[in-house]
Amino acid sequence: MKTALKVIAGILIAGFFLWLAFKEVEFEQIVEASKSMSYGWIIPFVLATLTAHFIRAERWRLLFNDKAKTPHRITLFTGVMVGYLSNIPFARLGEVTRPVYVARQVDESNSKLIGTIVLERIIDMVSLLLLMTFVVIFMVSDPEILSNLFGIDITDSEVLLSFAFSIGKYLGIAVLGFAVIYFILRSLSAKVEFISKGFEKFKVISKTFIDGVLAVKELKNWPLFVLYTALIWVCYIAMTYIPFWMFDMHTIYDLSYADALVLTMVSAVGIIIPTPGGVGTYHLFVTKSLFLLYAVPEAIGLAYGTITHASTLAVIIISTPLLLVLDKYIALKHAAKTEGTSSE
Repeated sequence: MKTALKVIAGILIAGFFLWLAFKEVEFEQIVEASKSMSYGWIIPFVLATLTAHFIRAERWRLLFNDKAKTPHRITLFTGVMVGYLSNIPFARLGEVTRPVYVARQVDESNSKLIGTIVLERIIDMVSLLLLMTFVVIFMVSDPEILSNLFGIDITDSEVLLSFAFSIGKYLGIAVLGFAVIYFILRSLSAKVEFISKGFEKFKVISKTFIDGVLAVKELKNWPLFVLYTALIWVCYIAMTYIPFWMFDMHTIYDLSYADALVLTMVSAVGIIIPTPGGVGTYHLFVTKSLFLLYAVPEAIGLAYGTITHASTLAVIIISTPLLLVLDKYIALKHAAKTEGTSSE
């Protein structure tokens, strides 16, 4: 029942943002804007998308400290794609399905791998905030335009401090809630046997989760980890920039790679809002950003957003089953090799 309500809520939110994005544009205008696009640029767009996801898998691989339980590159890549595929019908489900899939392949704890995903998300959020700060300070000539786009005055230091305080407050509440549950279970476990068993399991799960988060302490190759993080963002920006060439925006509106950086930061905010597959939020933020920042007509902006978003989903939907088959083949081949070696 709860899952059904979450799905319905996600669909309603996505529908609302789609309505906001499309309400002032005729569908015929979008079709007309799409007719003149150069479809050949979809190939490098697909390559940039797959490269971004593969590098994310490679970065994740650095967080595995036990060599015996370090997954194959294809397993990690498949796990990343399974996560993105899960996000299409269920917003944020991929944060769980991705580590669970890989944990089953290498016989590792689910909670530990979920901890590594939490660590990744923290790093991604920090890098996103740093890039957004760079964009606001150095690359946007009129920050008030961004303030109008987001609905808050991001140039006001009090607003930013309030935002940071809110994040800290919710993190504090989460830690406090965890501590309260821990102490309640510990006190009850001394009196009730079945609670005692549950408490022991809770401690094991908590420890493995924390071990996953603290995997960063044992990271041996920090330069490579930072490089992978930078390359992920380079690919994301390329995924924004390549479609400029699809719609000839680089000549008509003089849009450059630097403009793609700005647009990537803005669209990333839209994707943070939990809708299935980023439907609606991505379309709205990209369309409004292109219009407010670069005077790109909303019909062209919507065509751009619709084509890029659909292409991204198509890459995930088509490649994930293929990777699952490949990963299964590699696992069977490895198992056969291991059995052959042991029999000798």
